[in-house]
Amino acid sequence: MSFVEVKDEASERVLKFLESNVRKKDHPHIETELKKDFLLGKKRSKQQSTKKNRKSKIITRKEKNKLGFYDFPRNCLKYSDMIPLNELWNGYISQMLELDKPIPAPSDKRWEQFSQTFYKADFHGSRLHVVRSKCPSYVDIKGICVMDTKNTFKIISENNIITTIPKKESVFNFYVKNIIITIFGKHICIRPAERSTKKFKSHSHLDL
Repeated sequence: MSFVEVKDEASERVLKFLESNVRKKDHPHIETELKKDFLLGKKRSKQQSTKKNRKSKIITRKEKNKLGFYDFPRNCLKYSDMIPLNELWNGYISQMLELDKPIPAPSDKRWEQFSQTFYKADFHGSRLHVVRSKCPSYVDIKGICVMDTKNTFKIISENNIITTIPKKESVFNFYVKNIIITIFGKHICIRPAERSTKKFKSHSHLDL
């Protein structure tokens, strides 16, 4: 017996069952209202299949690590190549912080919004300087940030050396045109995507 015959036989049984349990005056409407696709077999909706396909395309953090997404081979980047990125970042952060207006003082009501905006910013392309660190070898390292992760900054210096700096143990100066902004790294130990939606606390007593 072929699949088509089985399918037709099942349809006939369903029709007979409905005819025996439905009022006679409604019999003419049974075949028009009957949706065979749902009775004889389950089919995925286009929306469900699309969602599944989209989900399968997402690369997990472990897969990114295996692919070397967070690794920079030696001599693959040059400081000079990152200067245009730093210029883009300067324009981006200047617009974010509205630096065309006077910078508010810490006692100003607008200071809270100013500091919150900077904490939530993306630091890829920023020029920074390690001014303090529990590891003396990191102190005075300067360069452009090529990667901002949850716990580290990867910085390329003018001699084209990439150094990974732990945030938690360091204090950084960020240079925005002619302005210097100091941040304690332990206050931004959050992934950039999550940092943009987080509410940061004001820190009145800072320590390393």
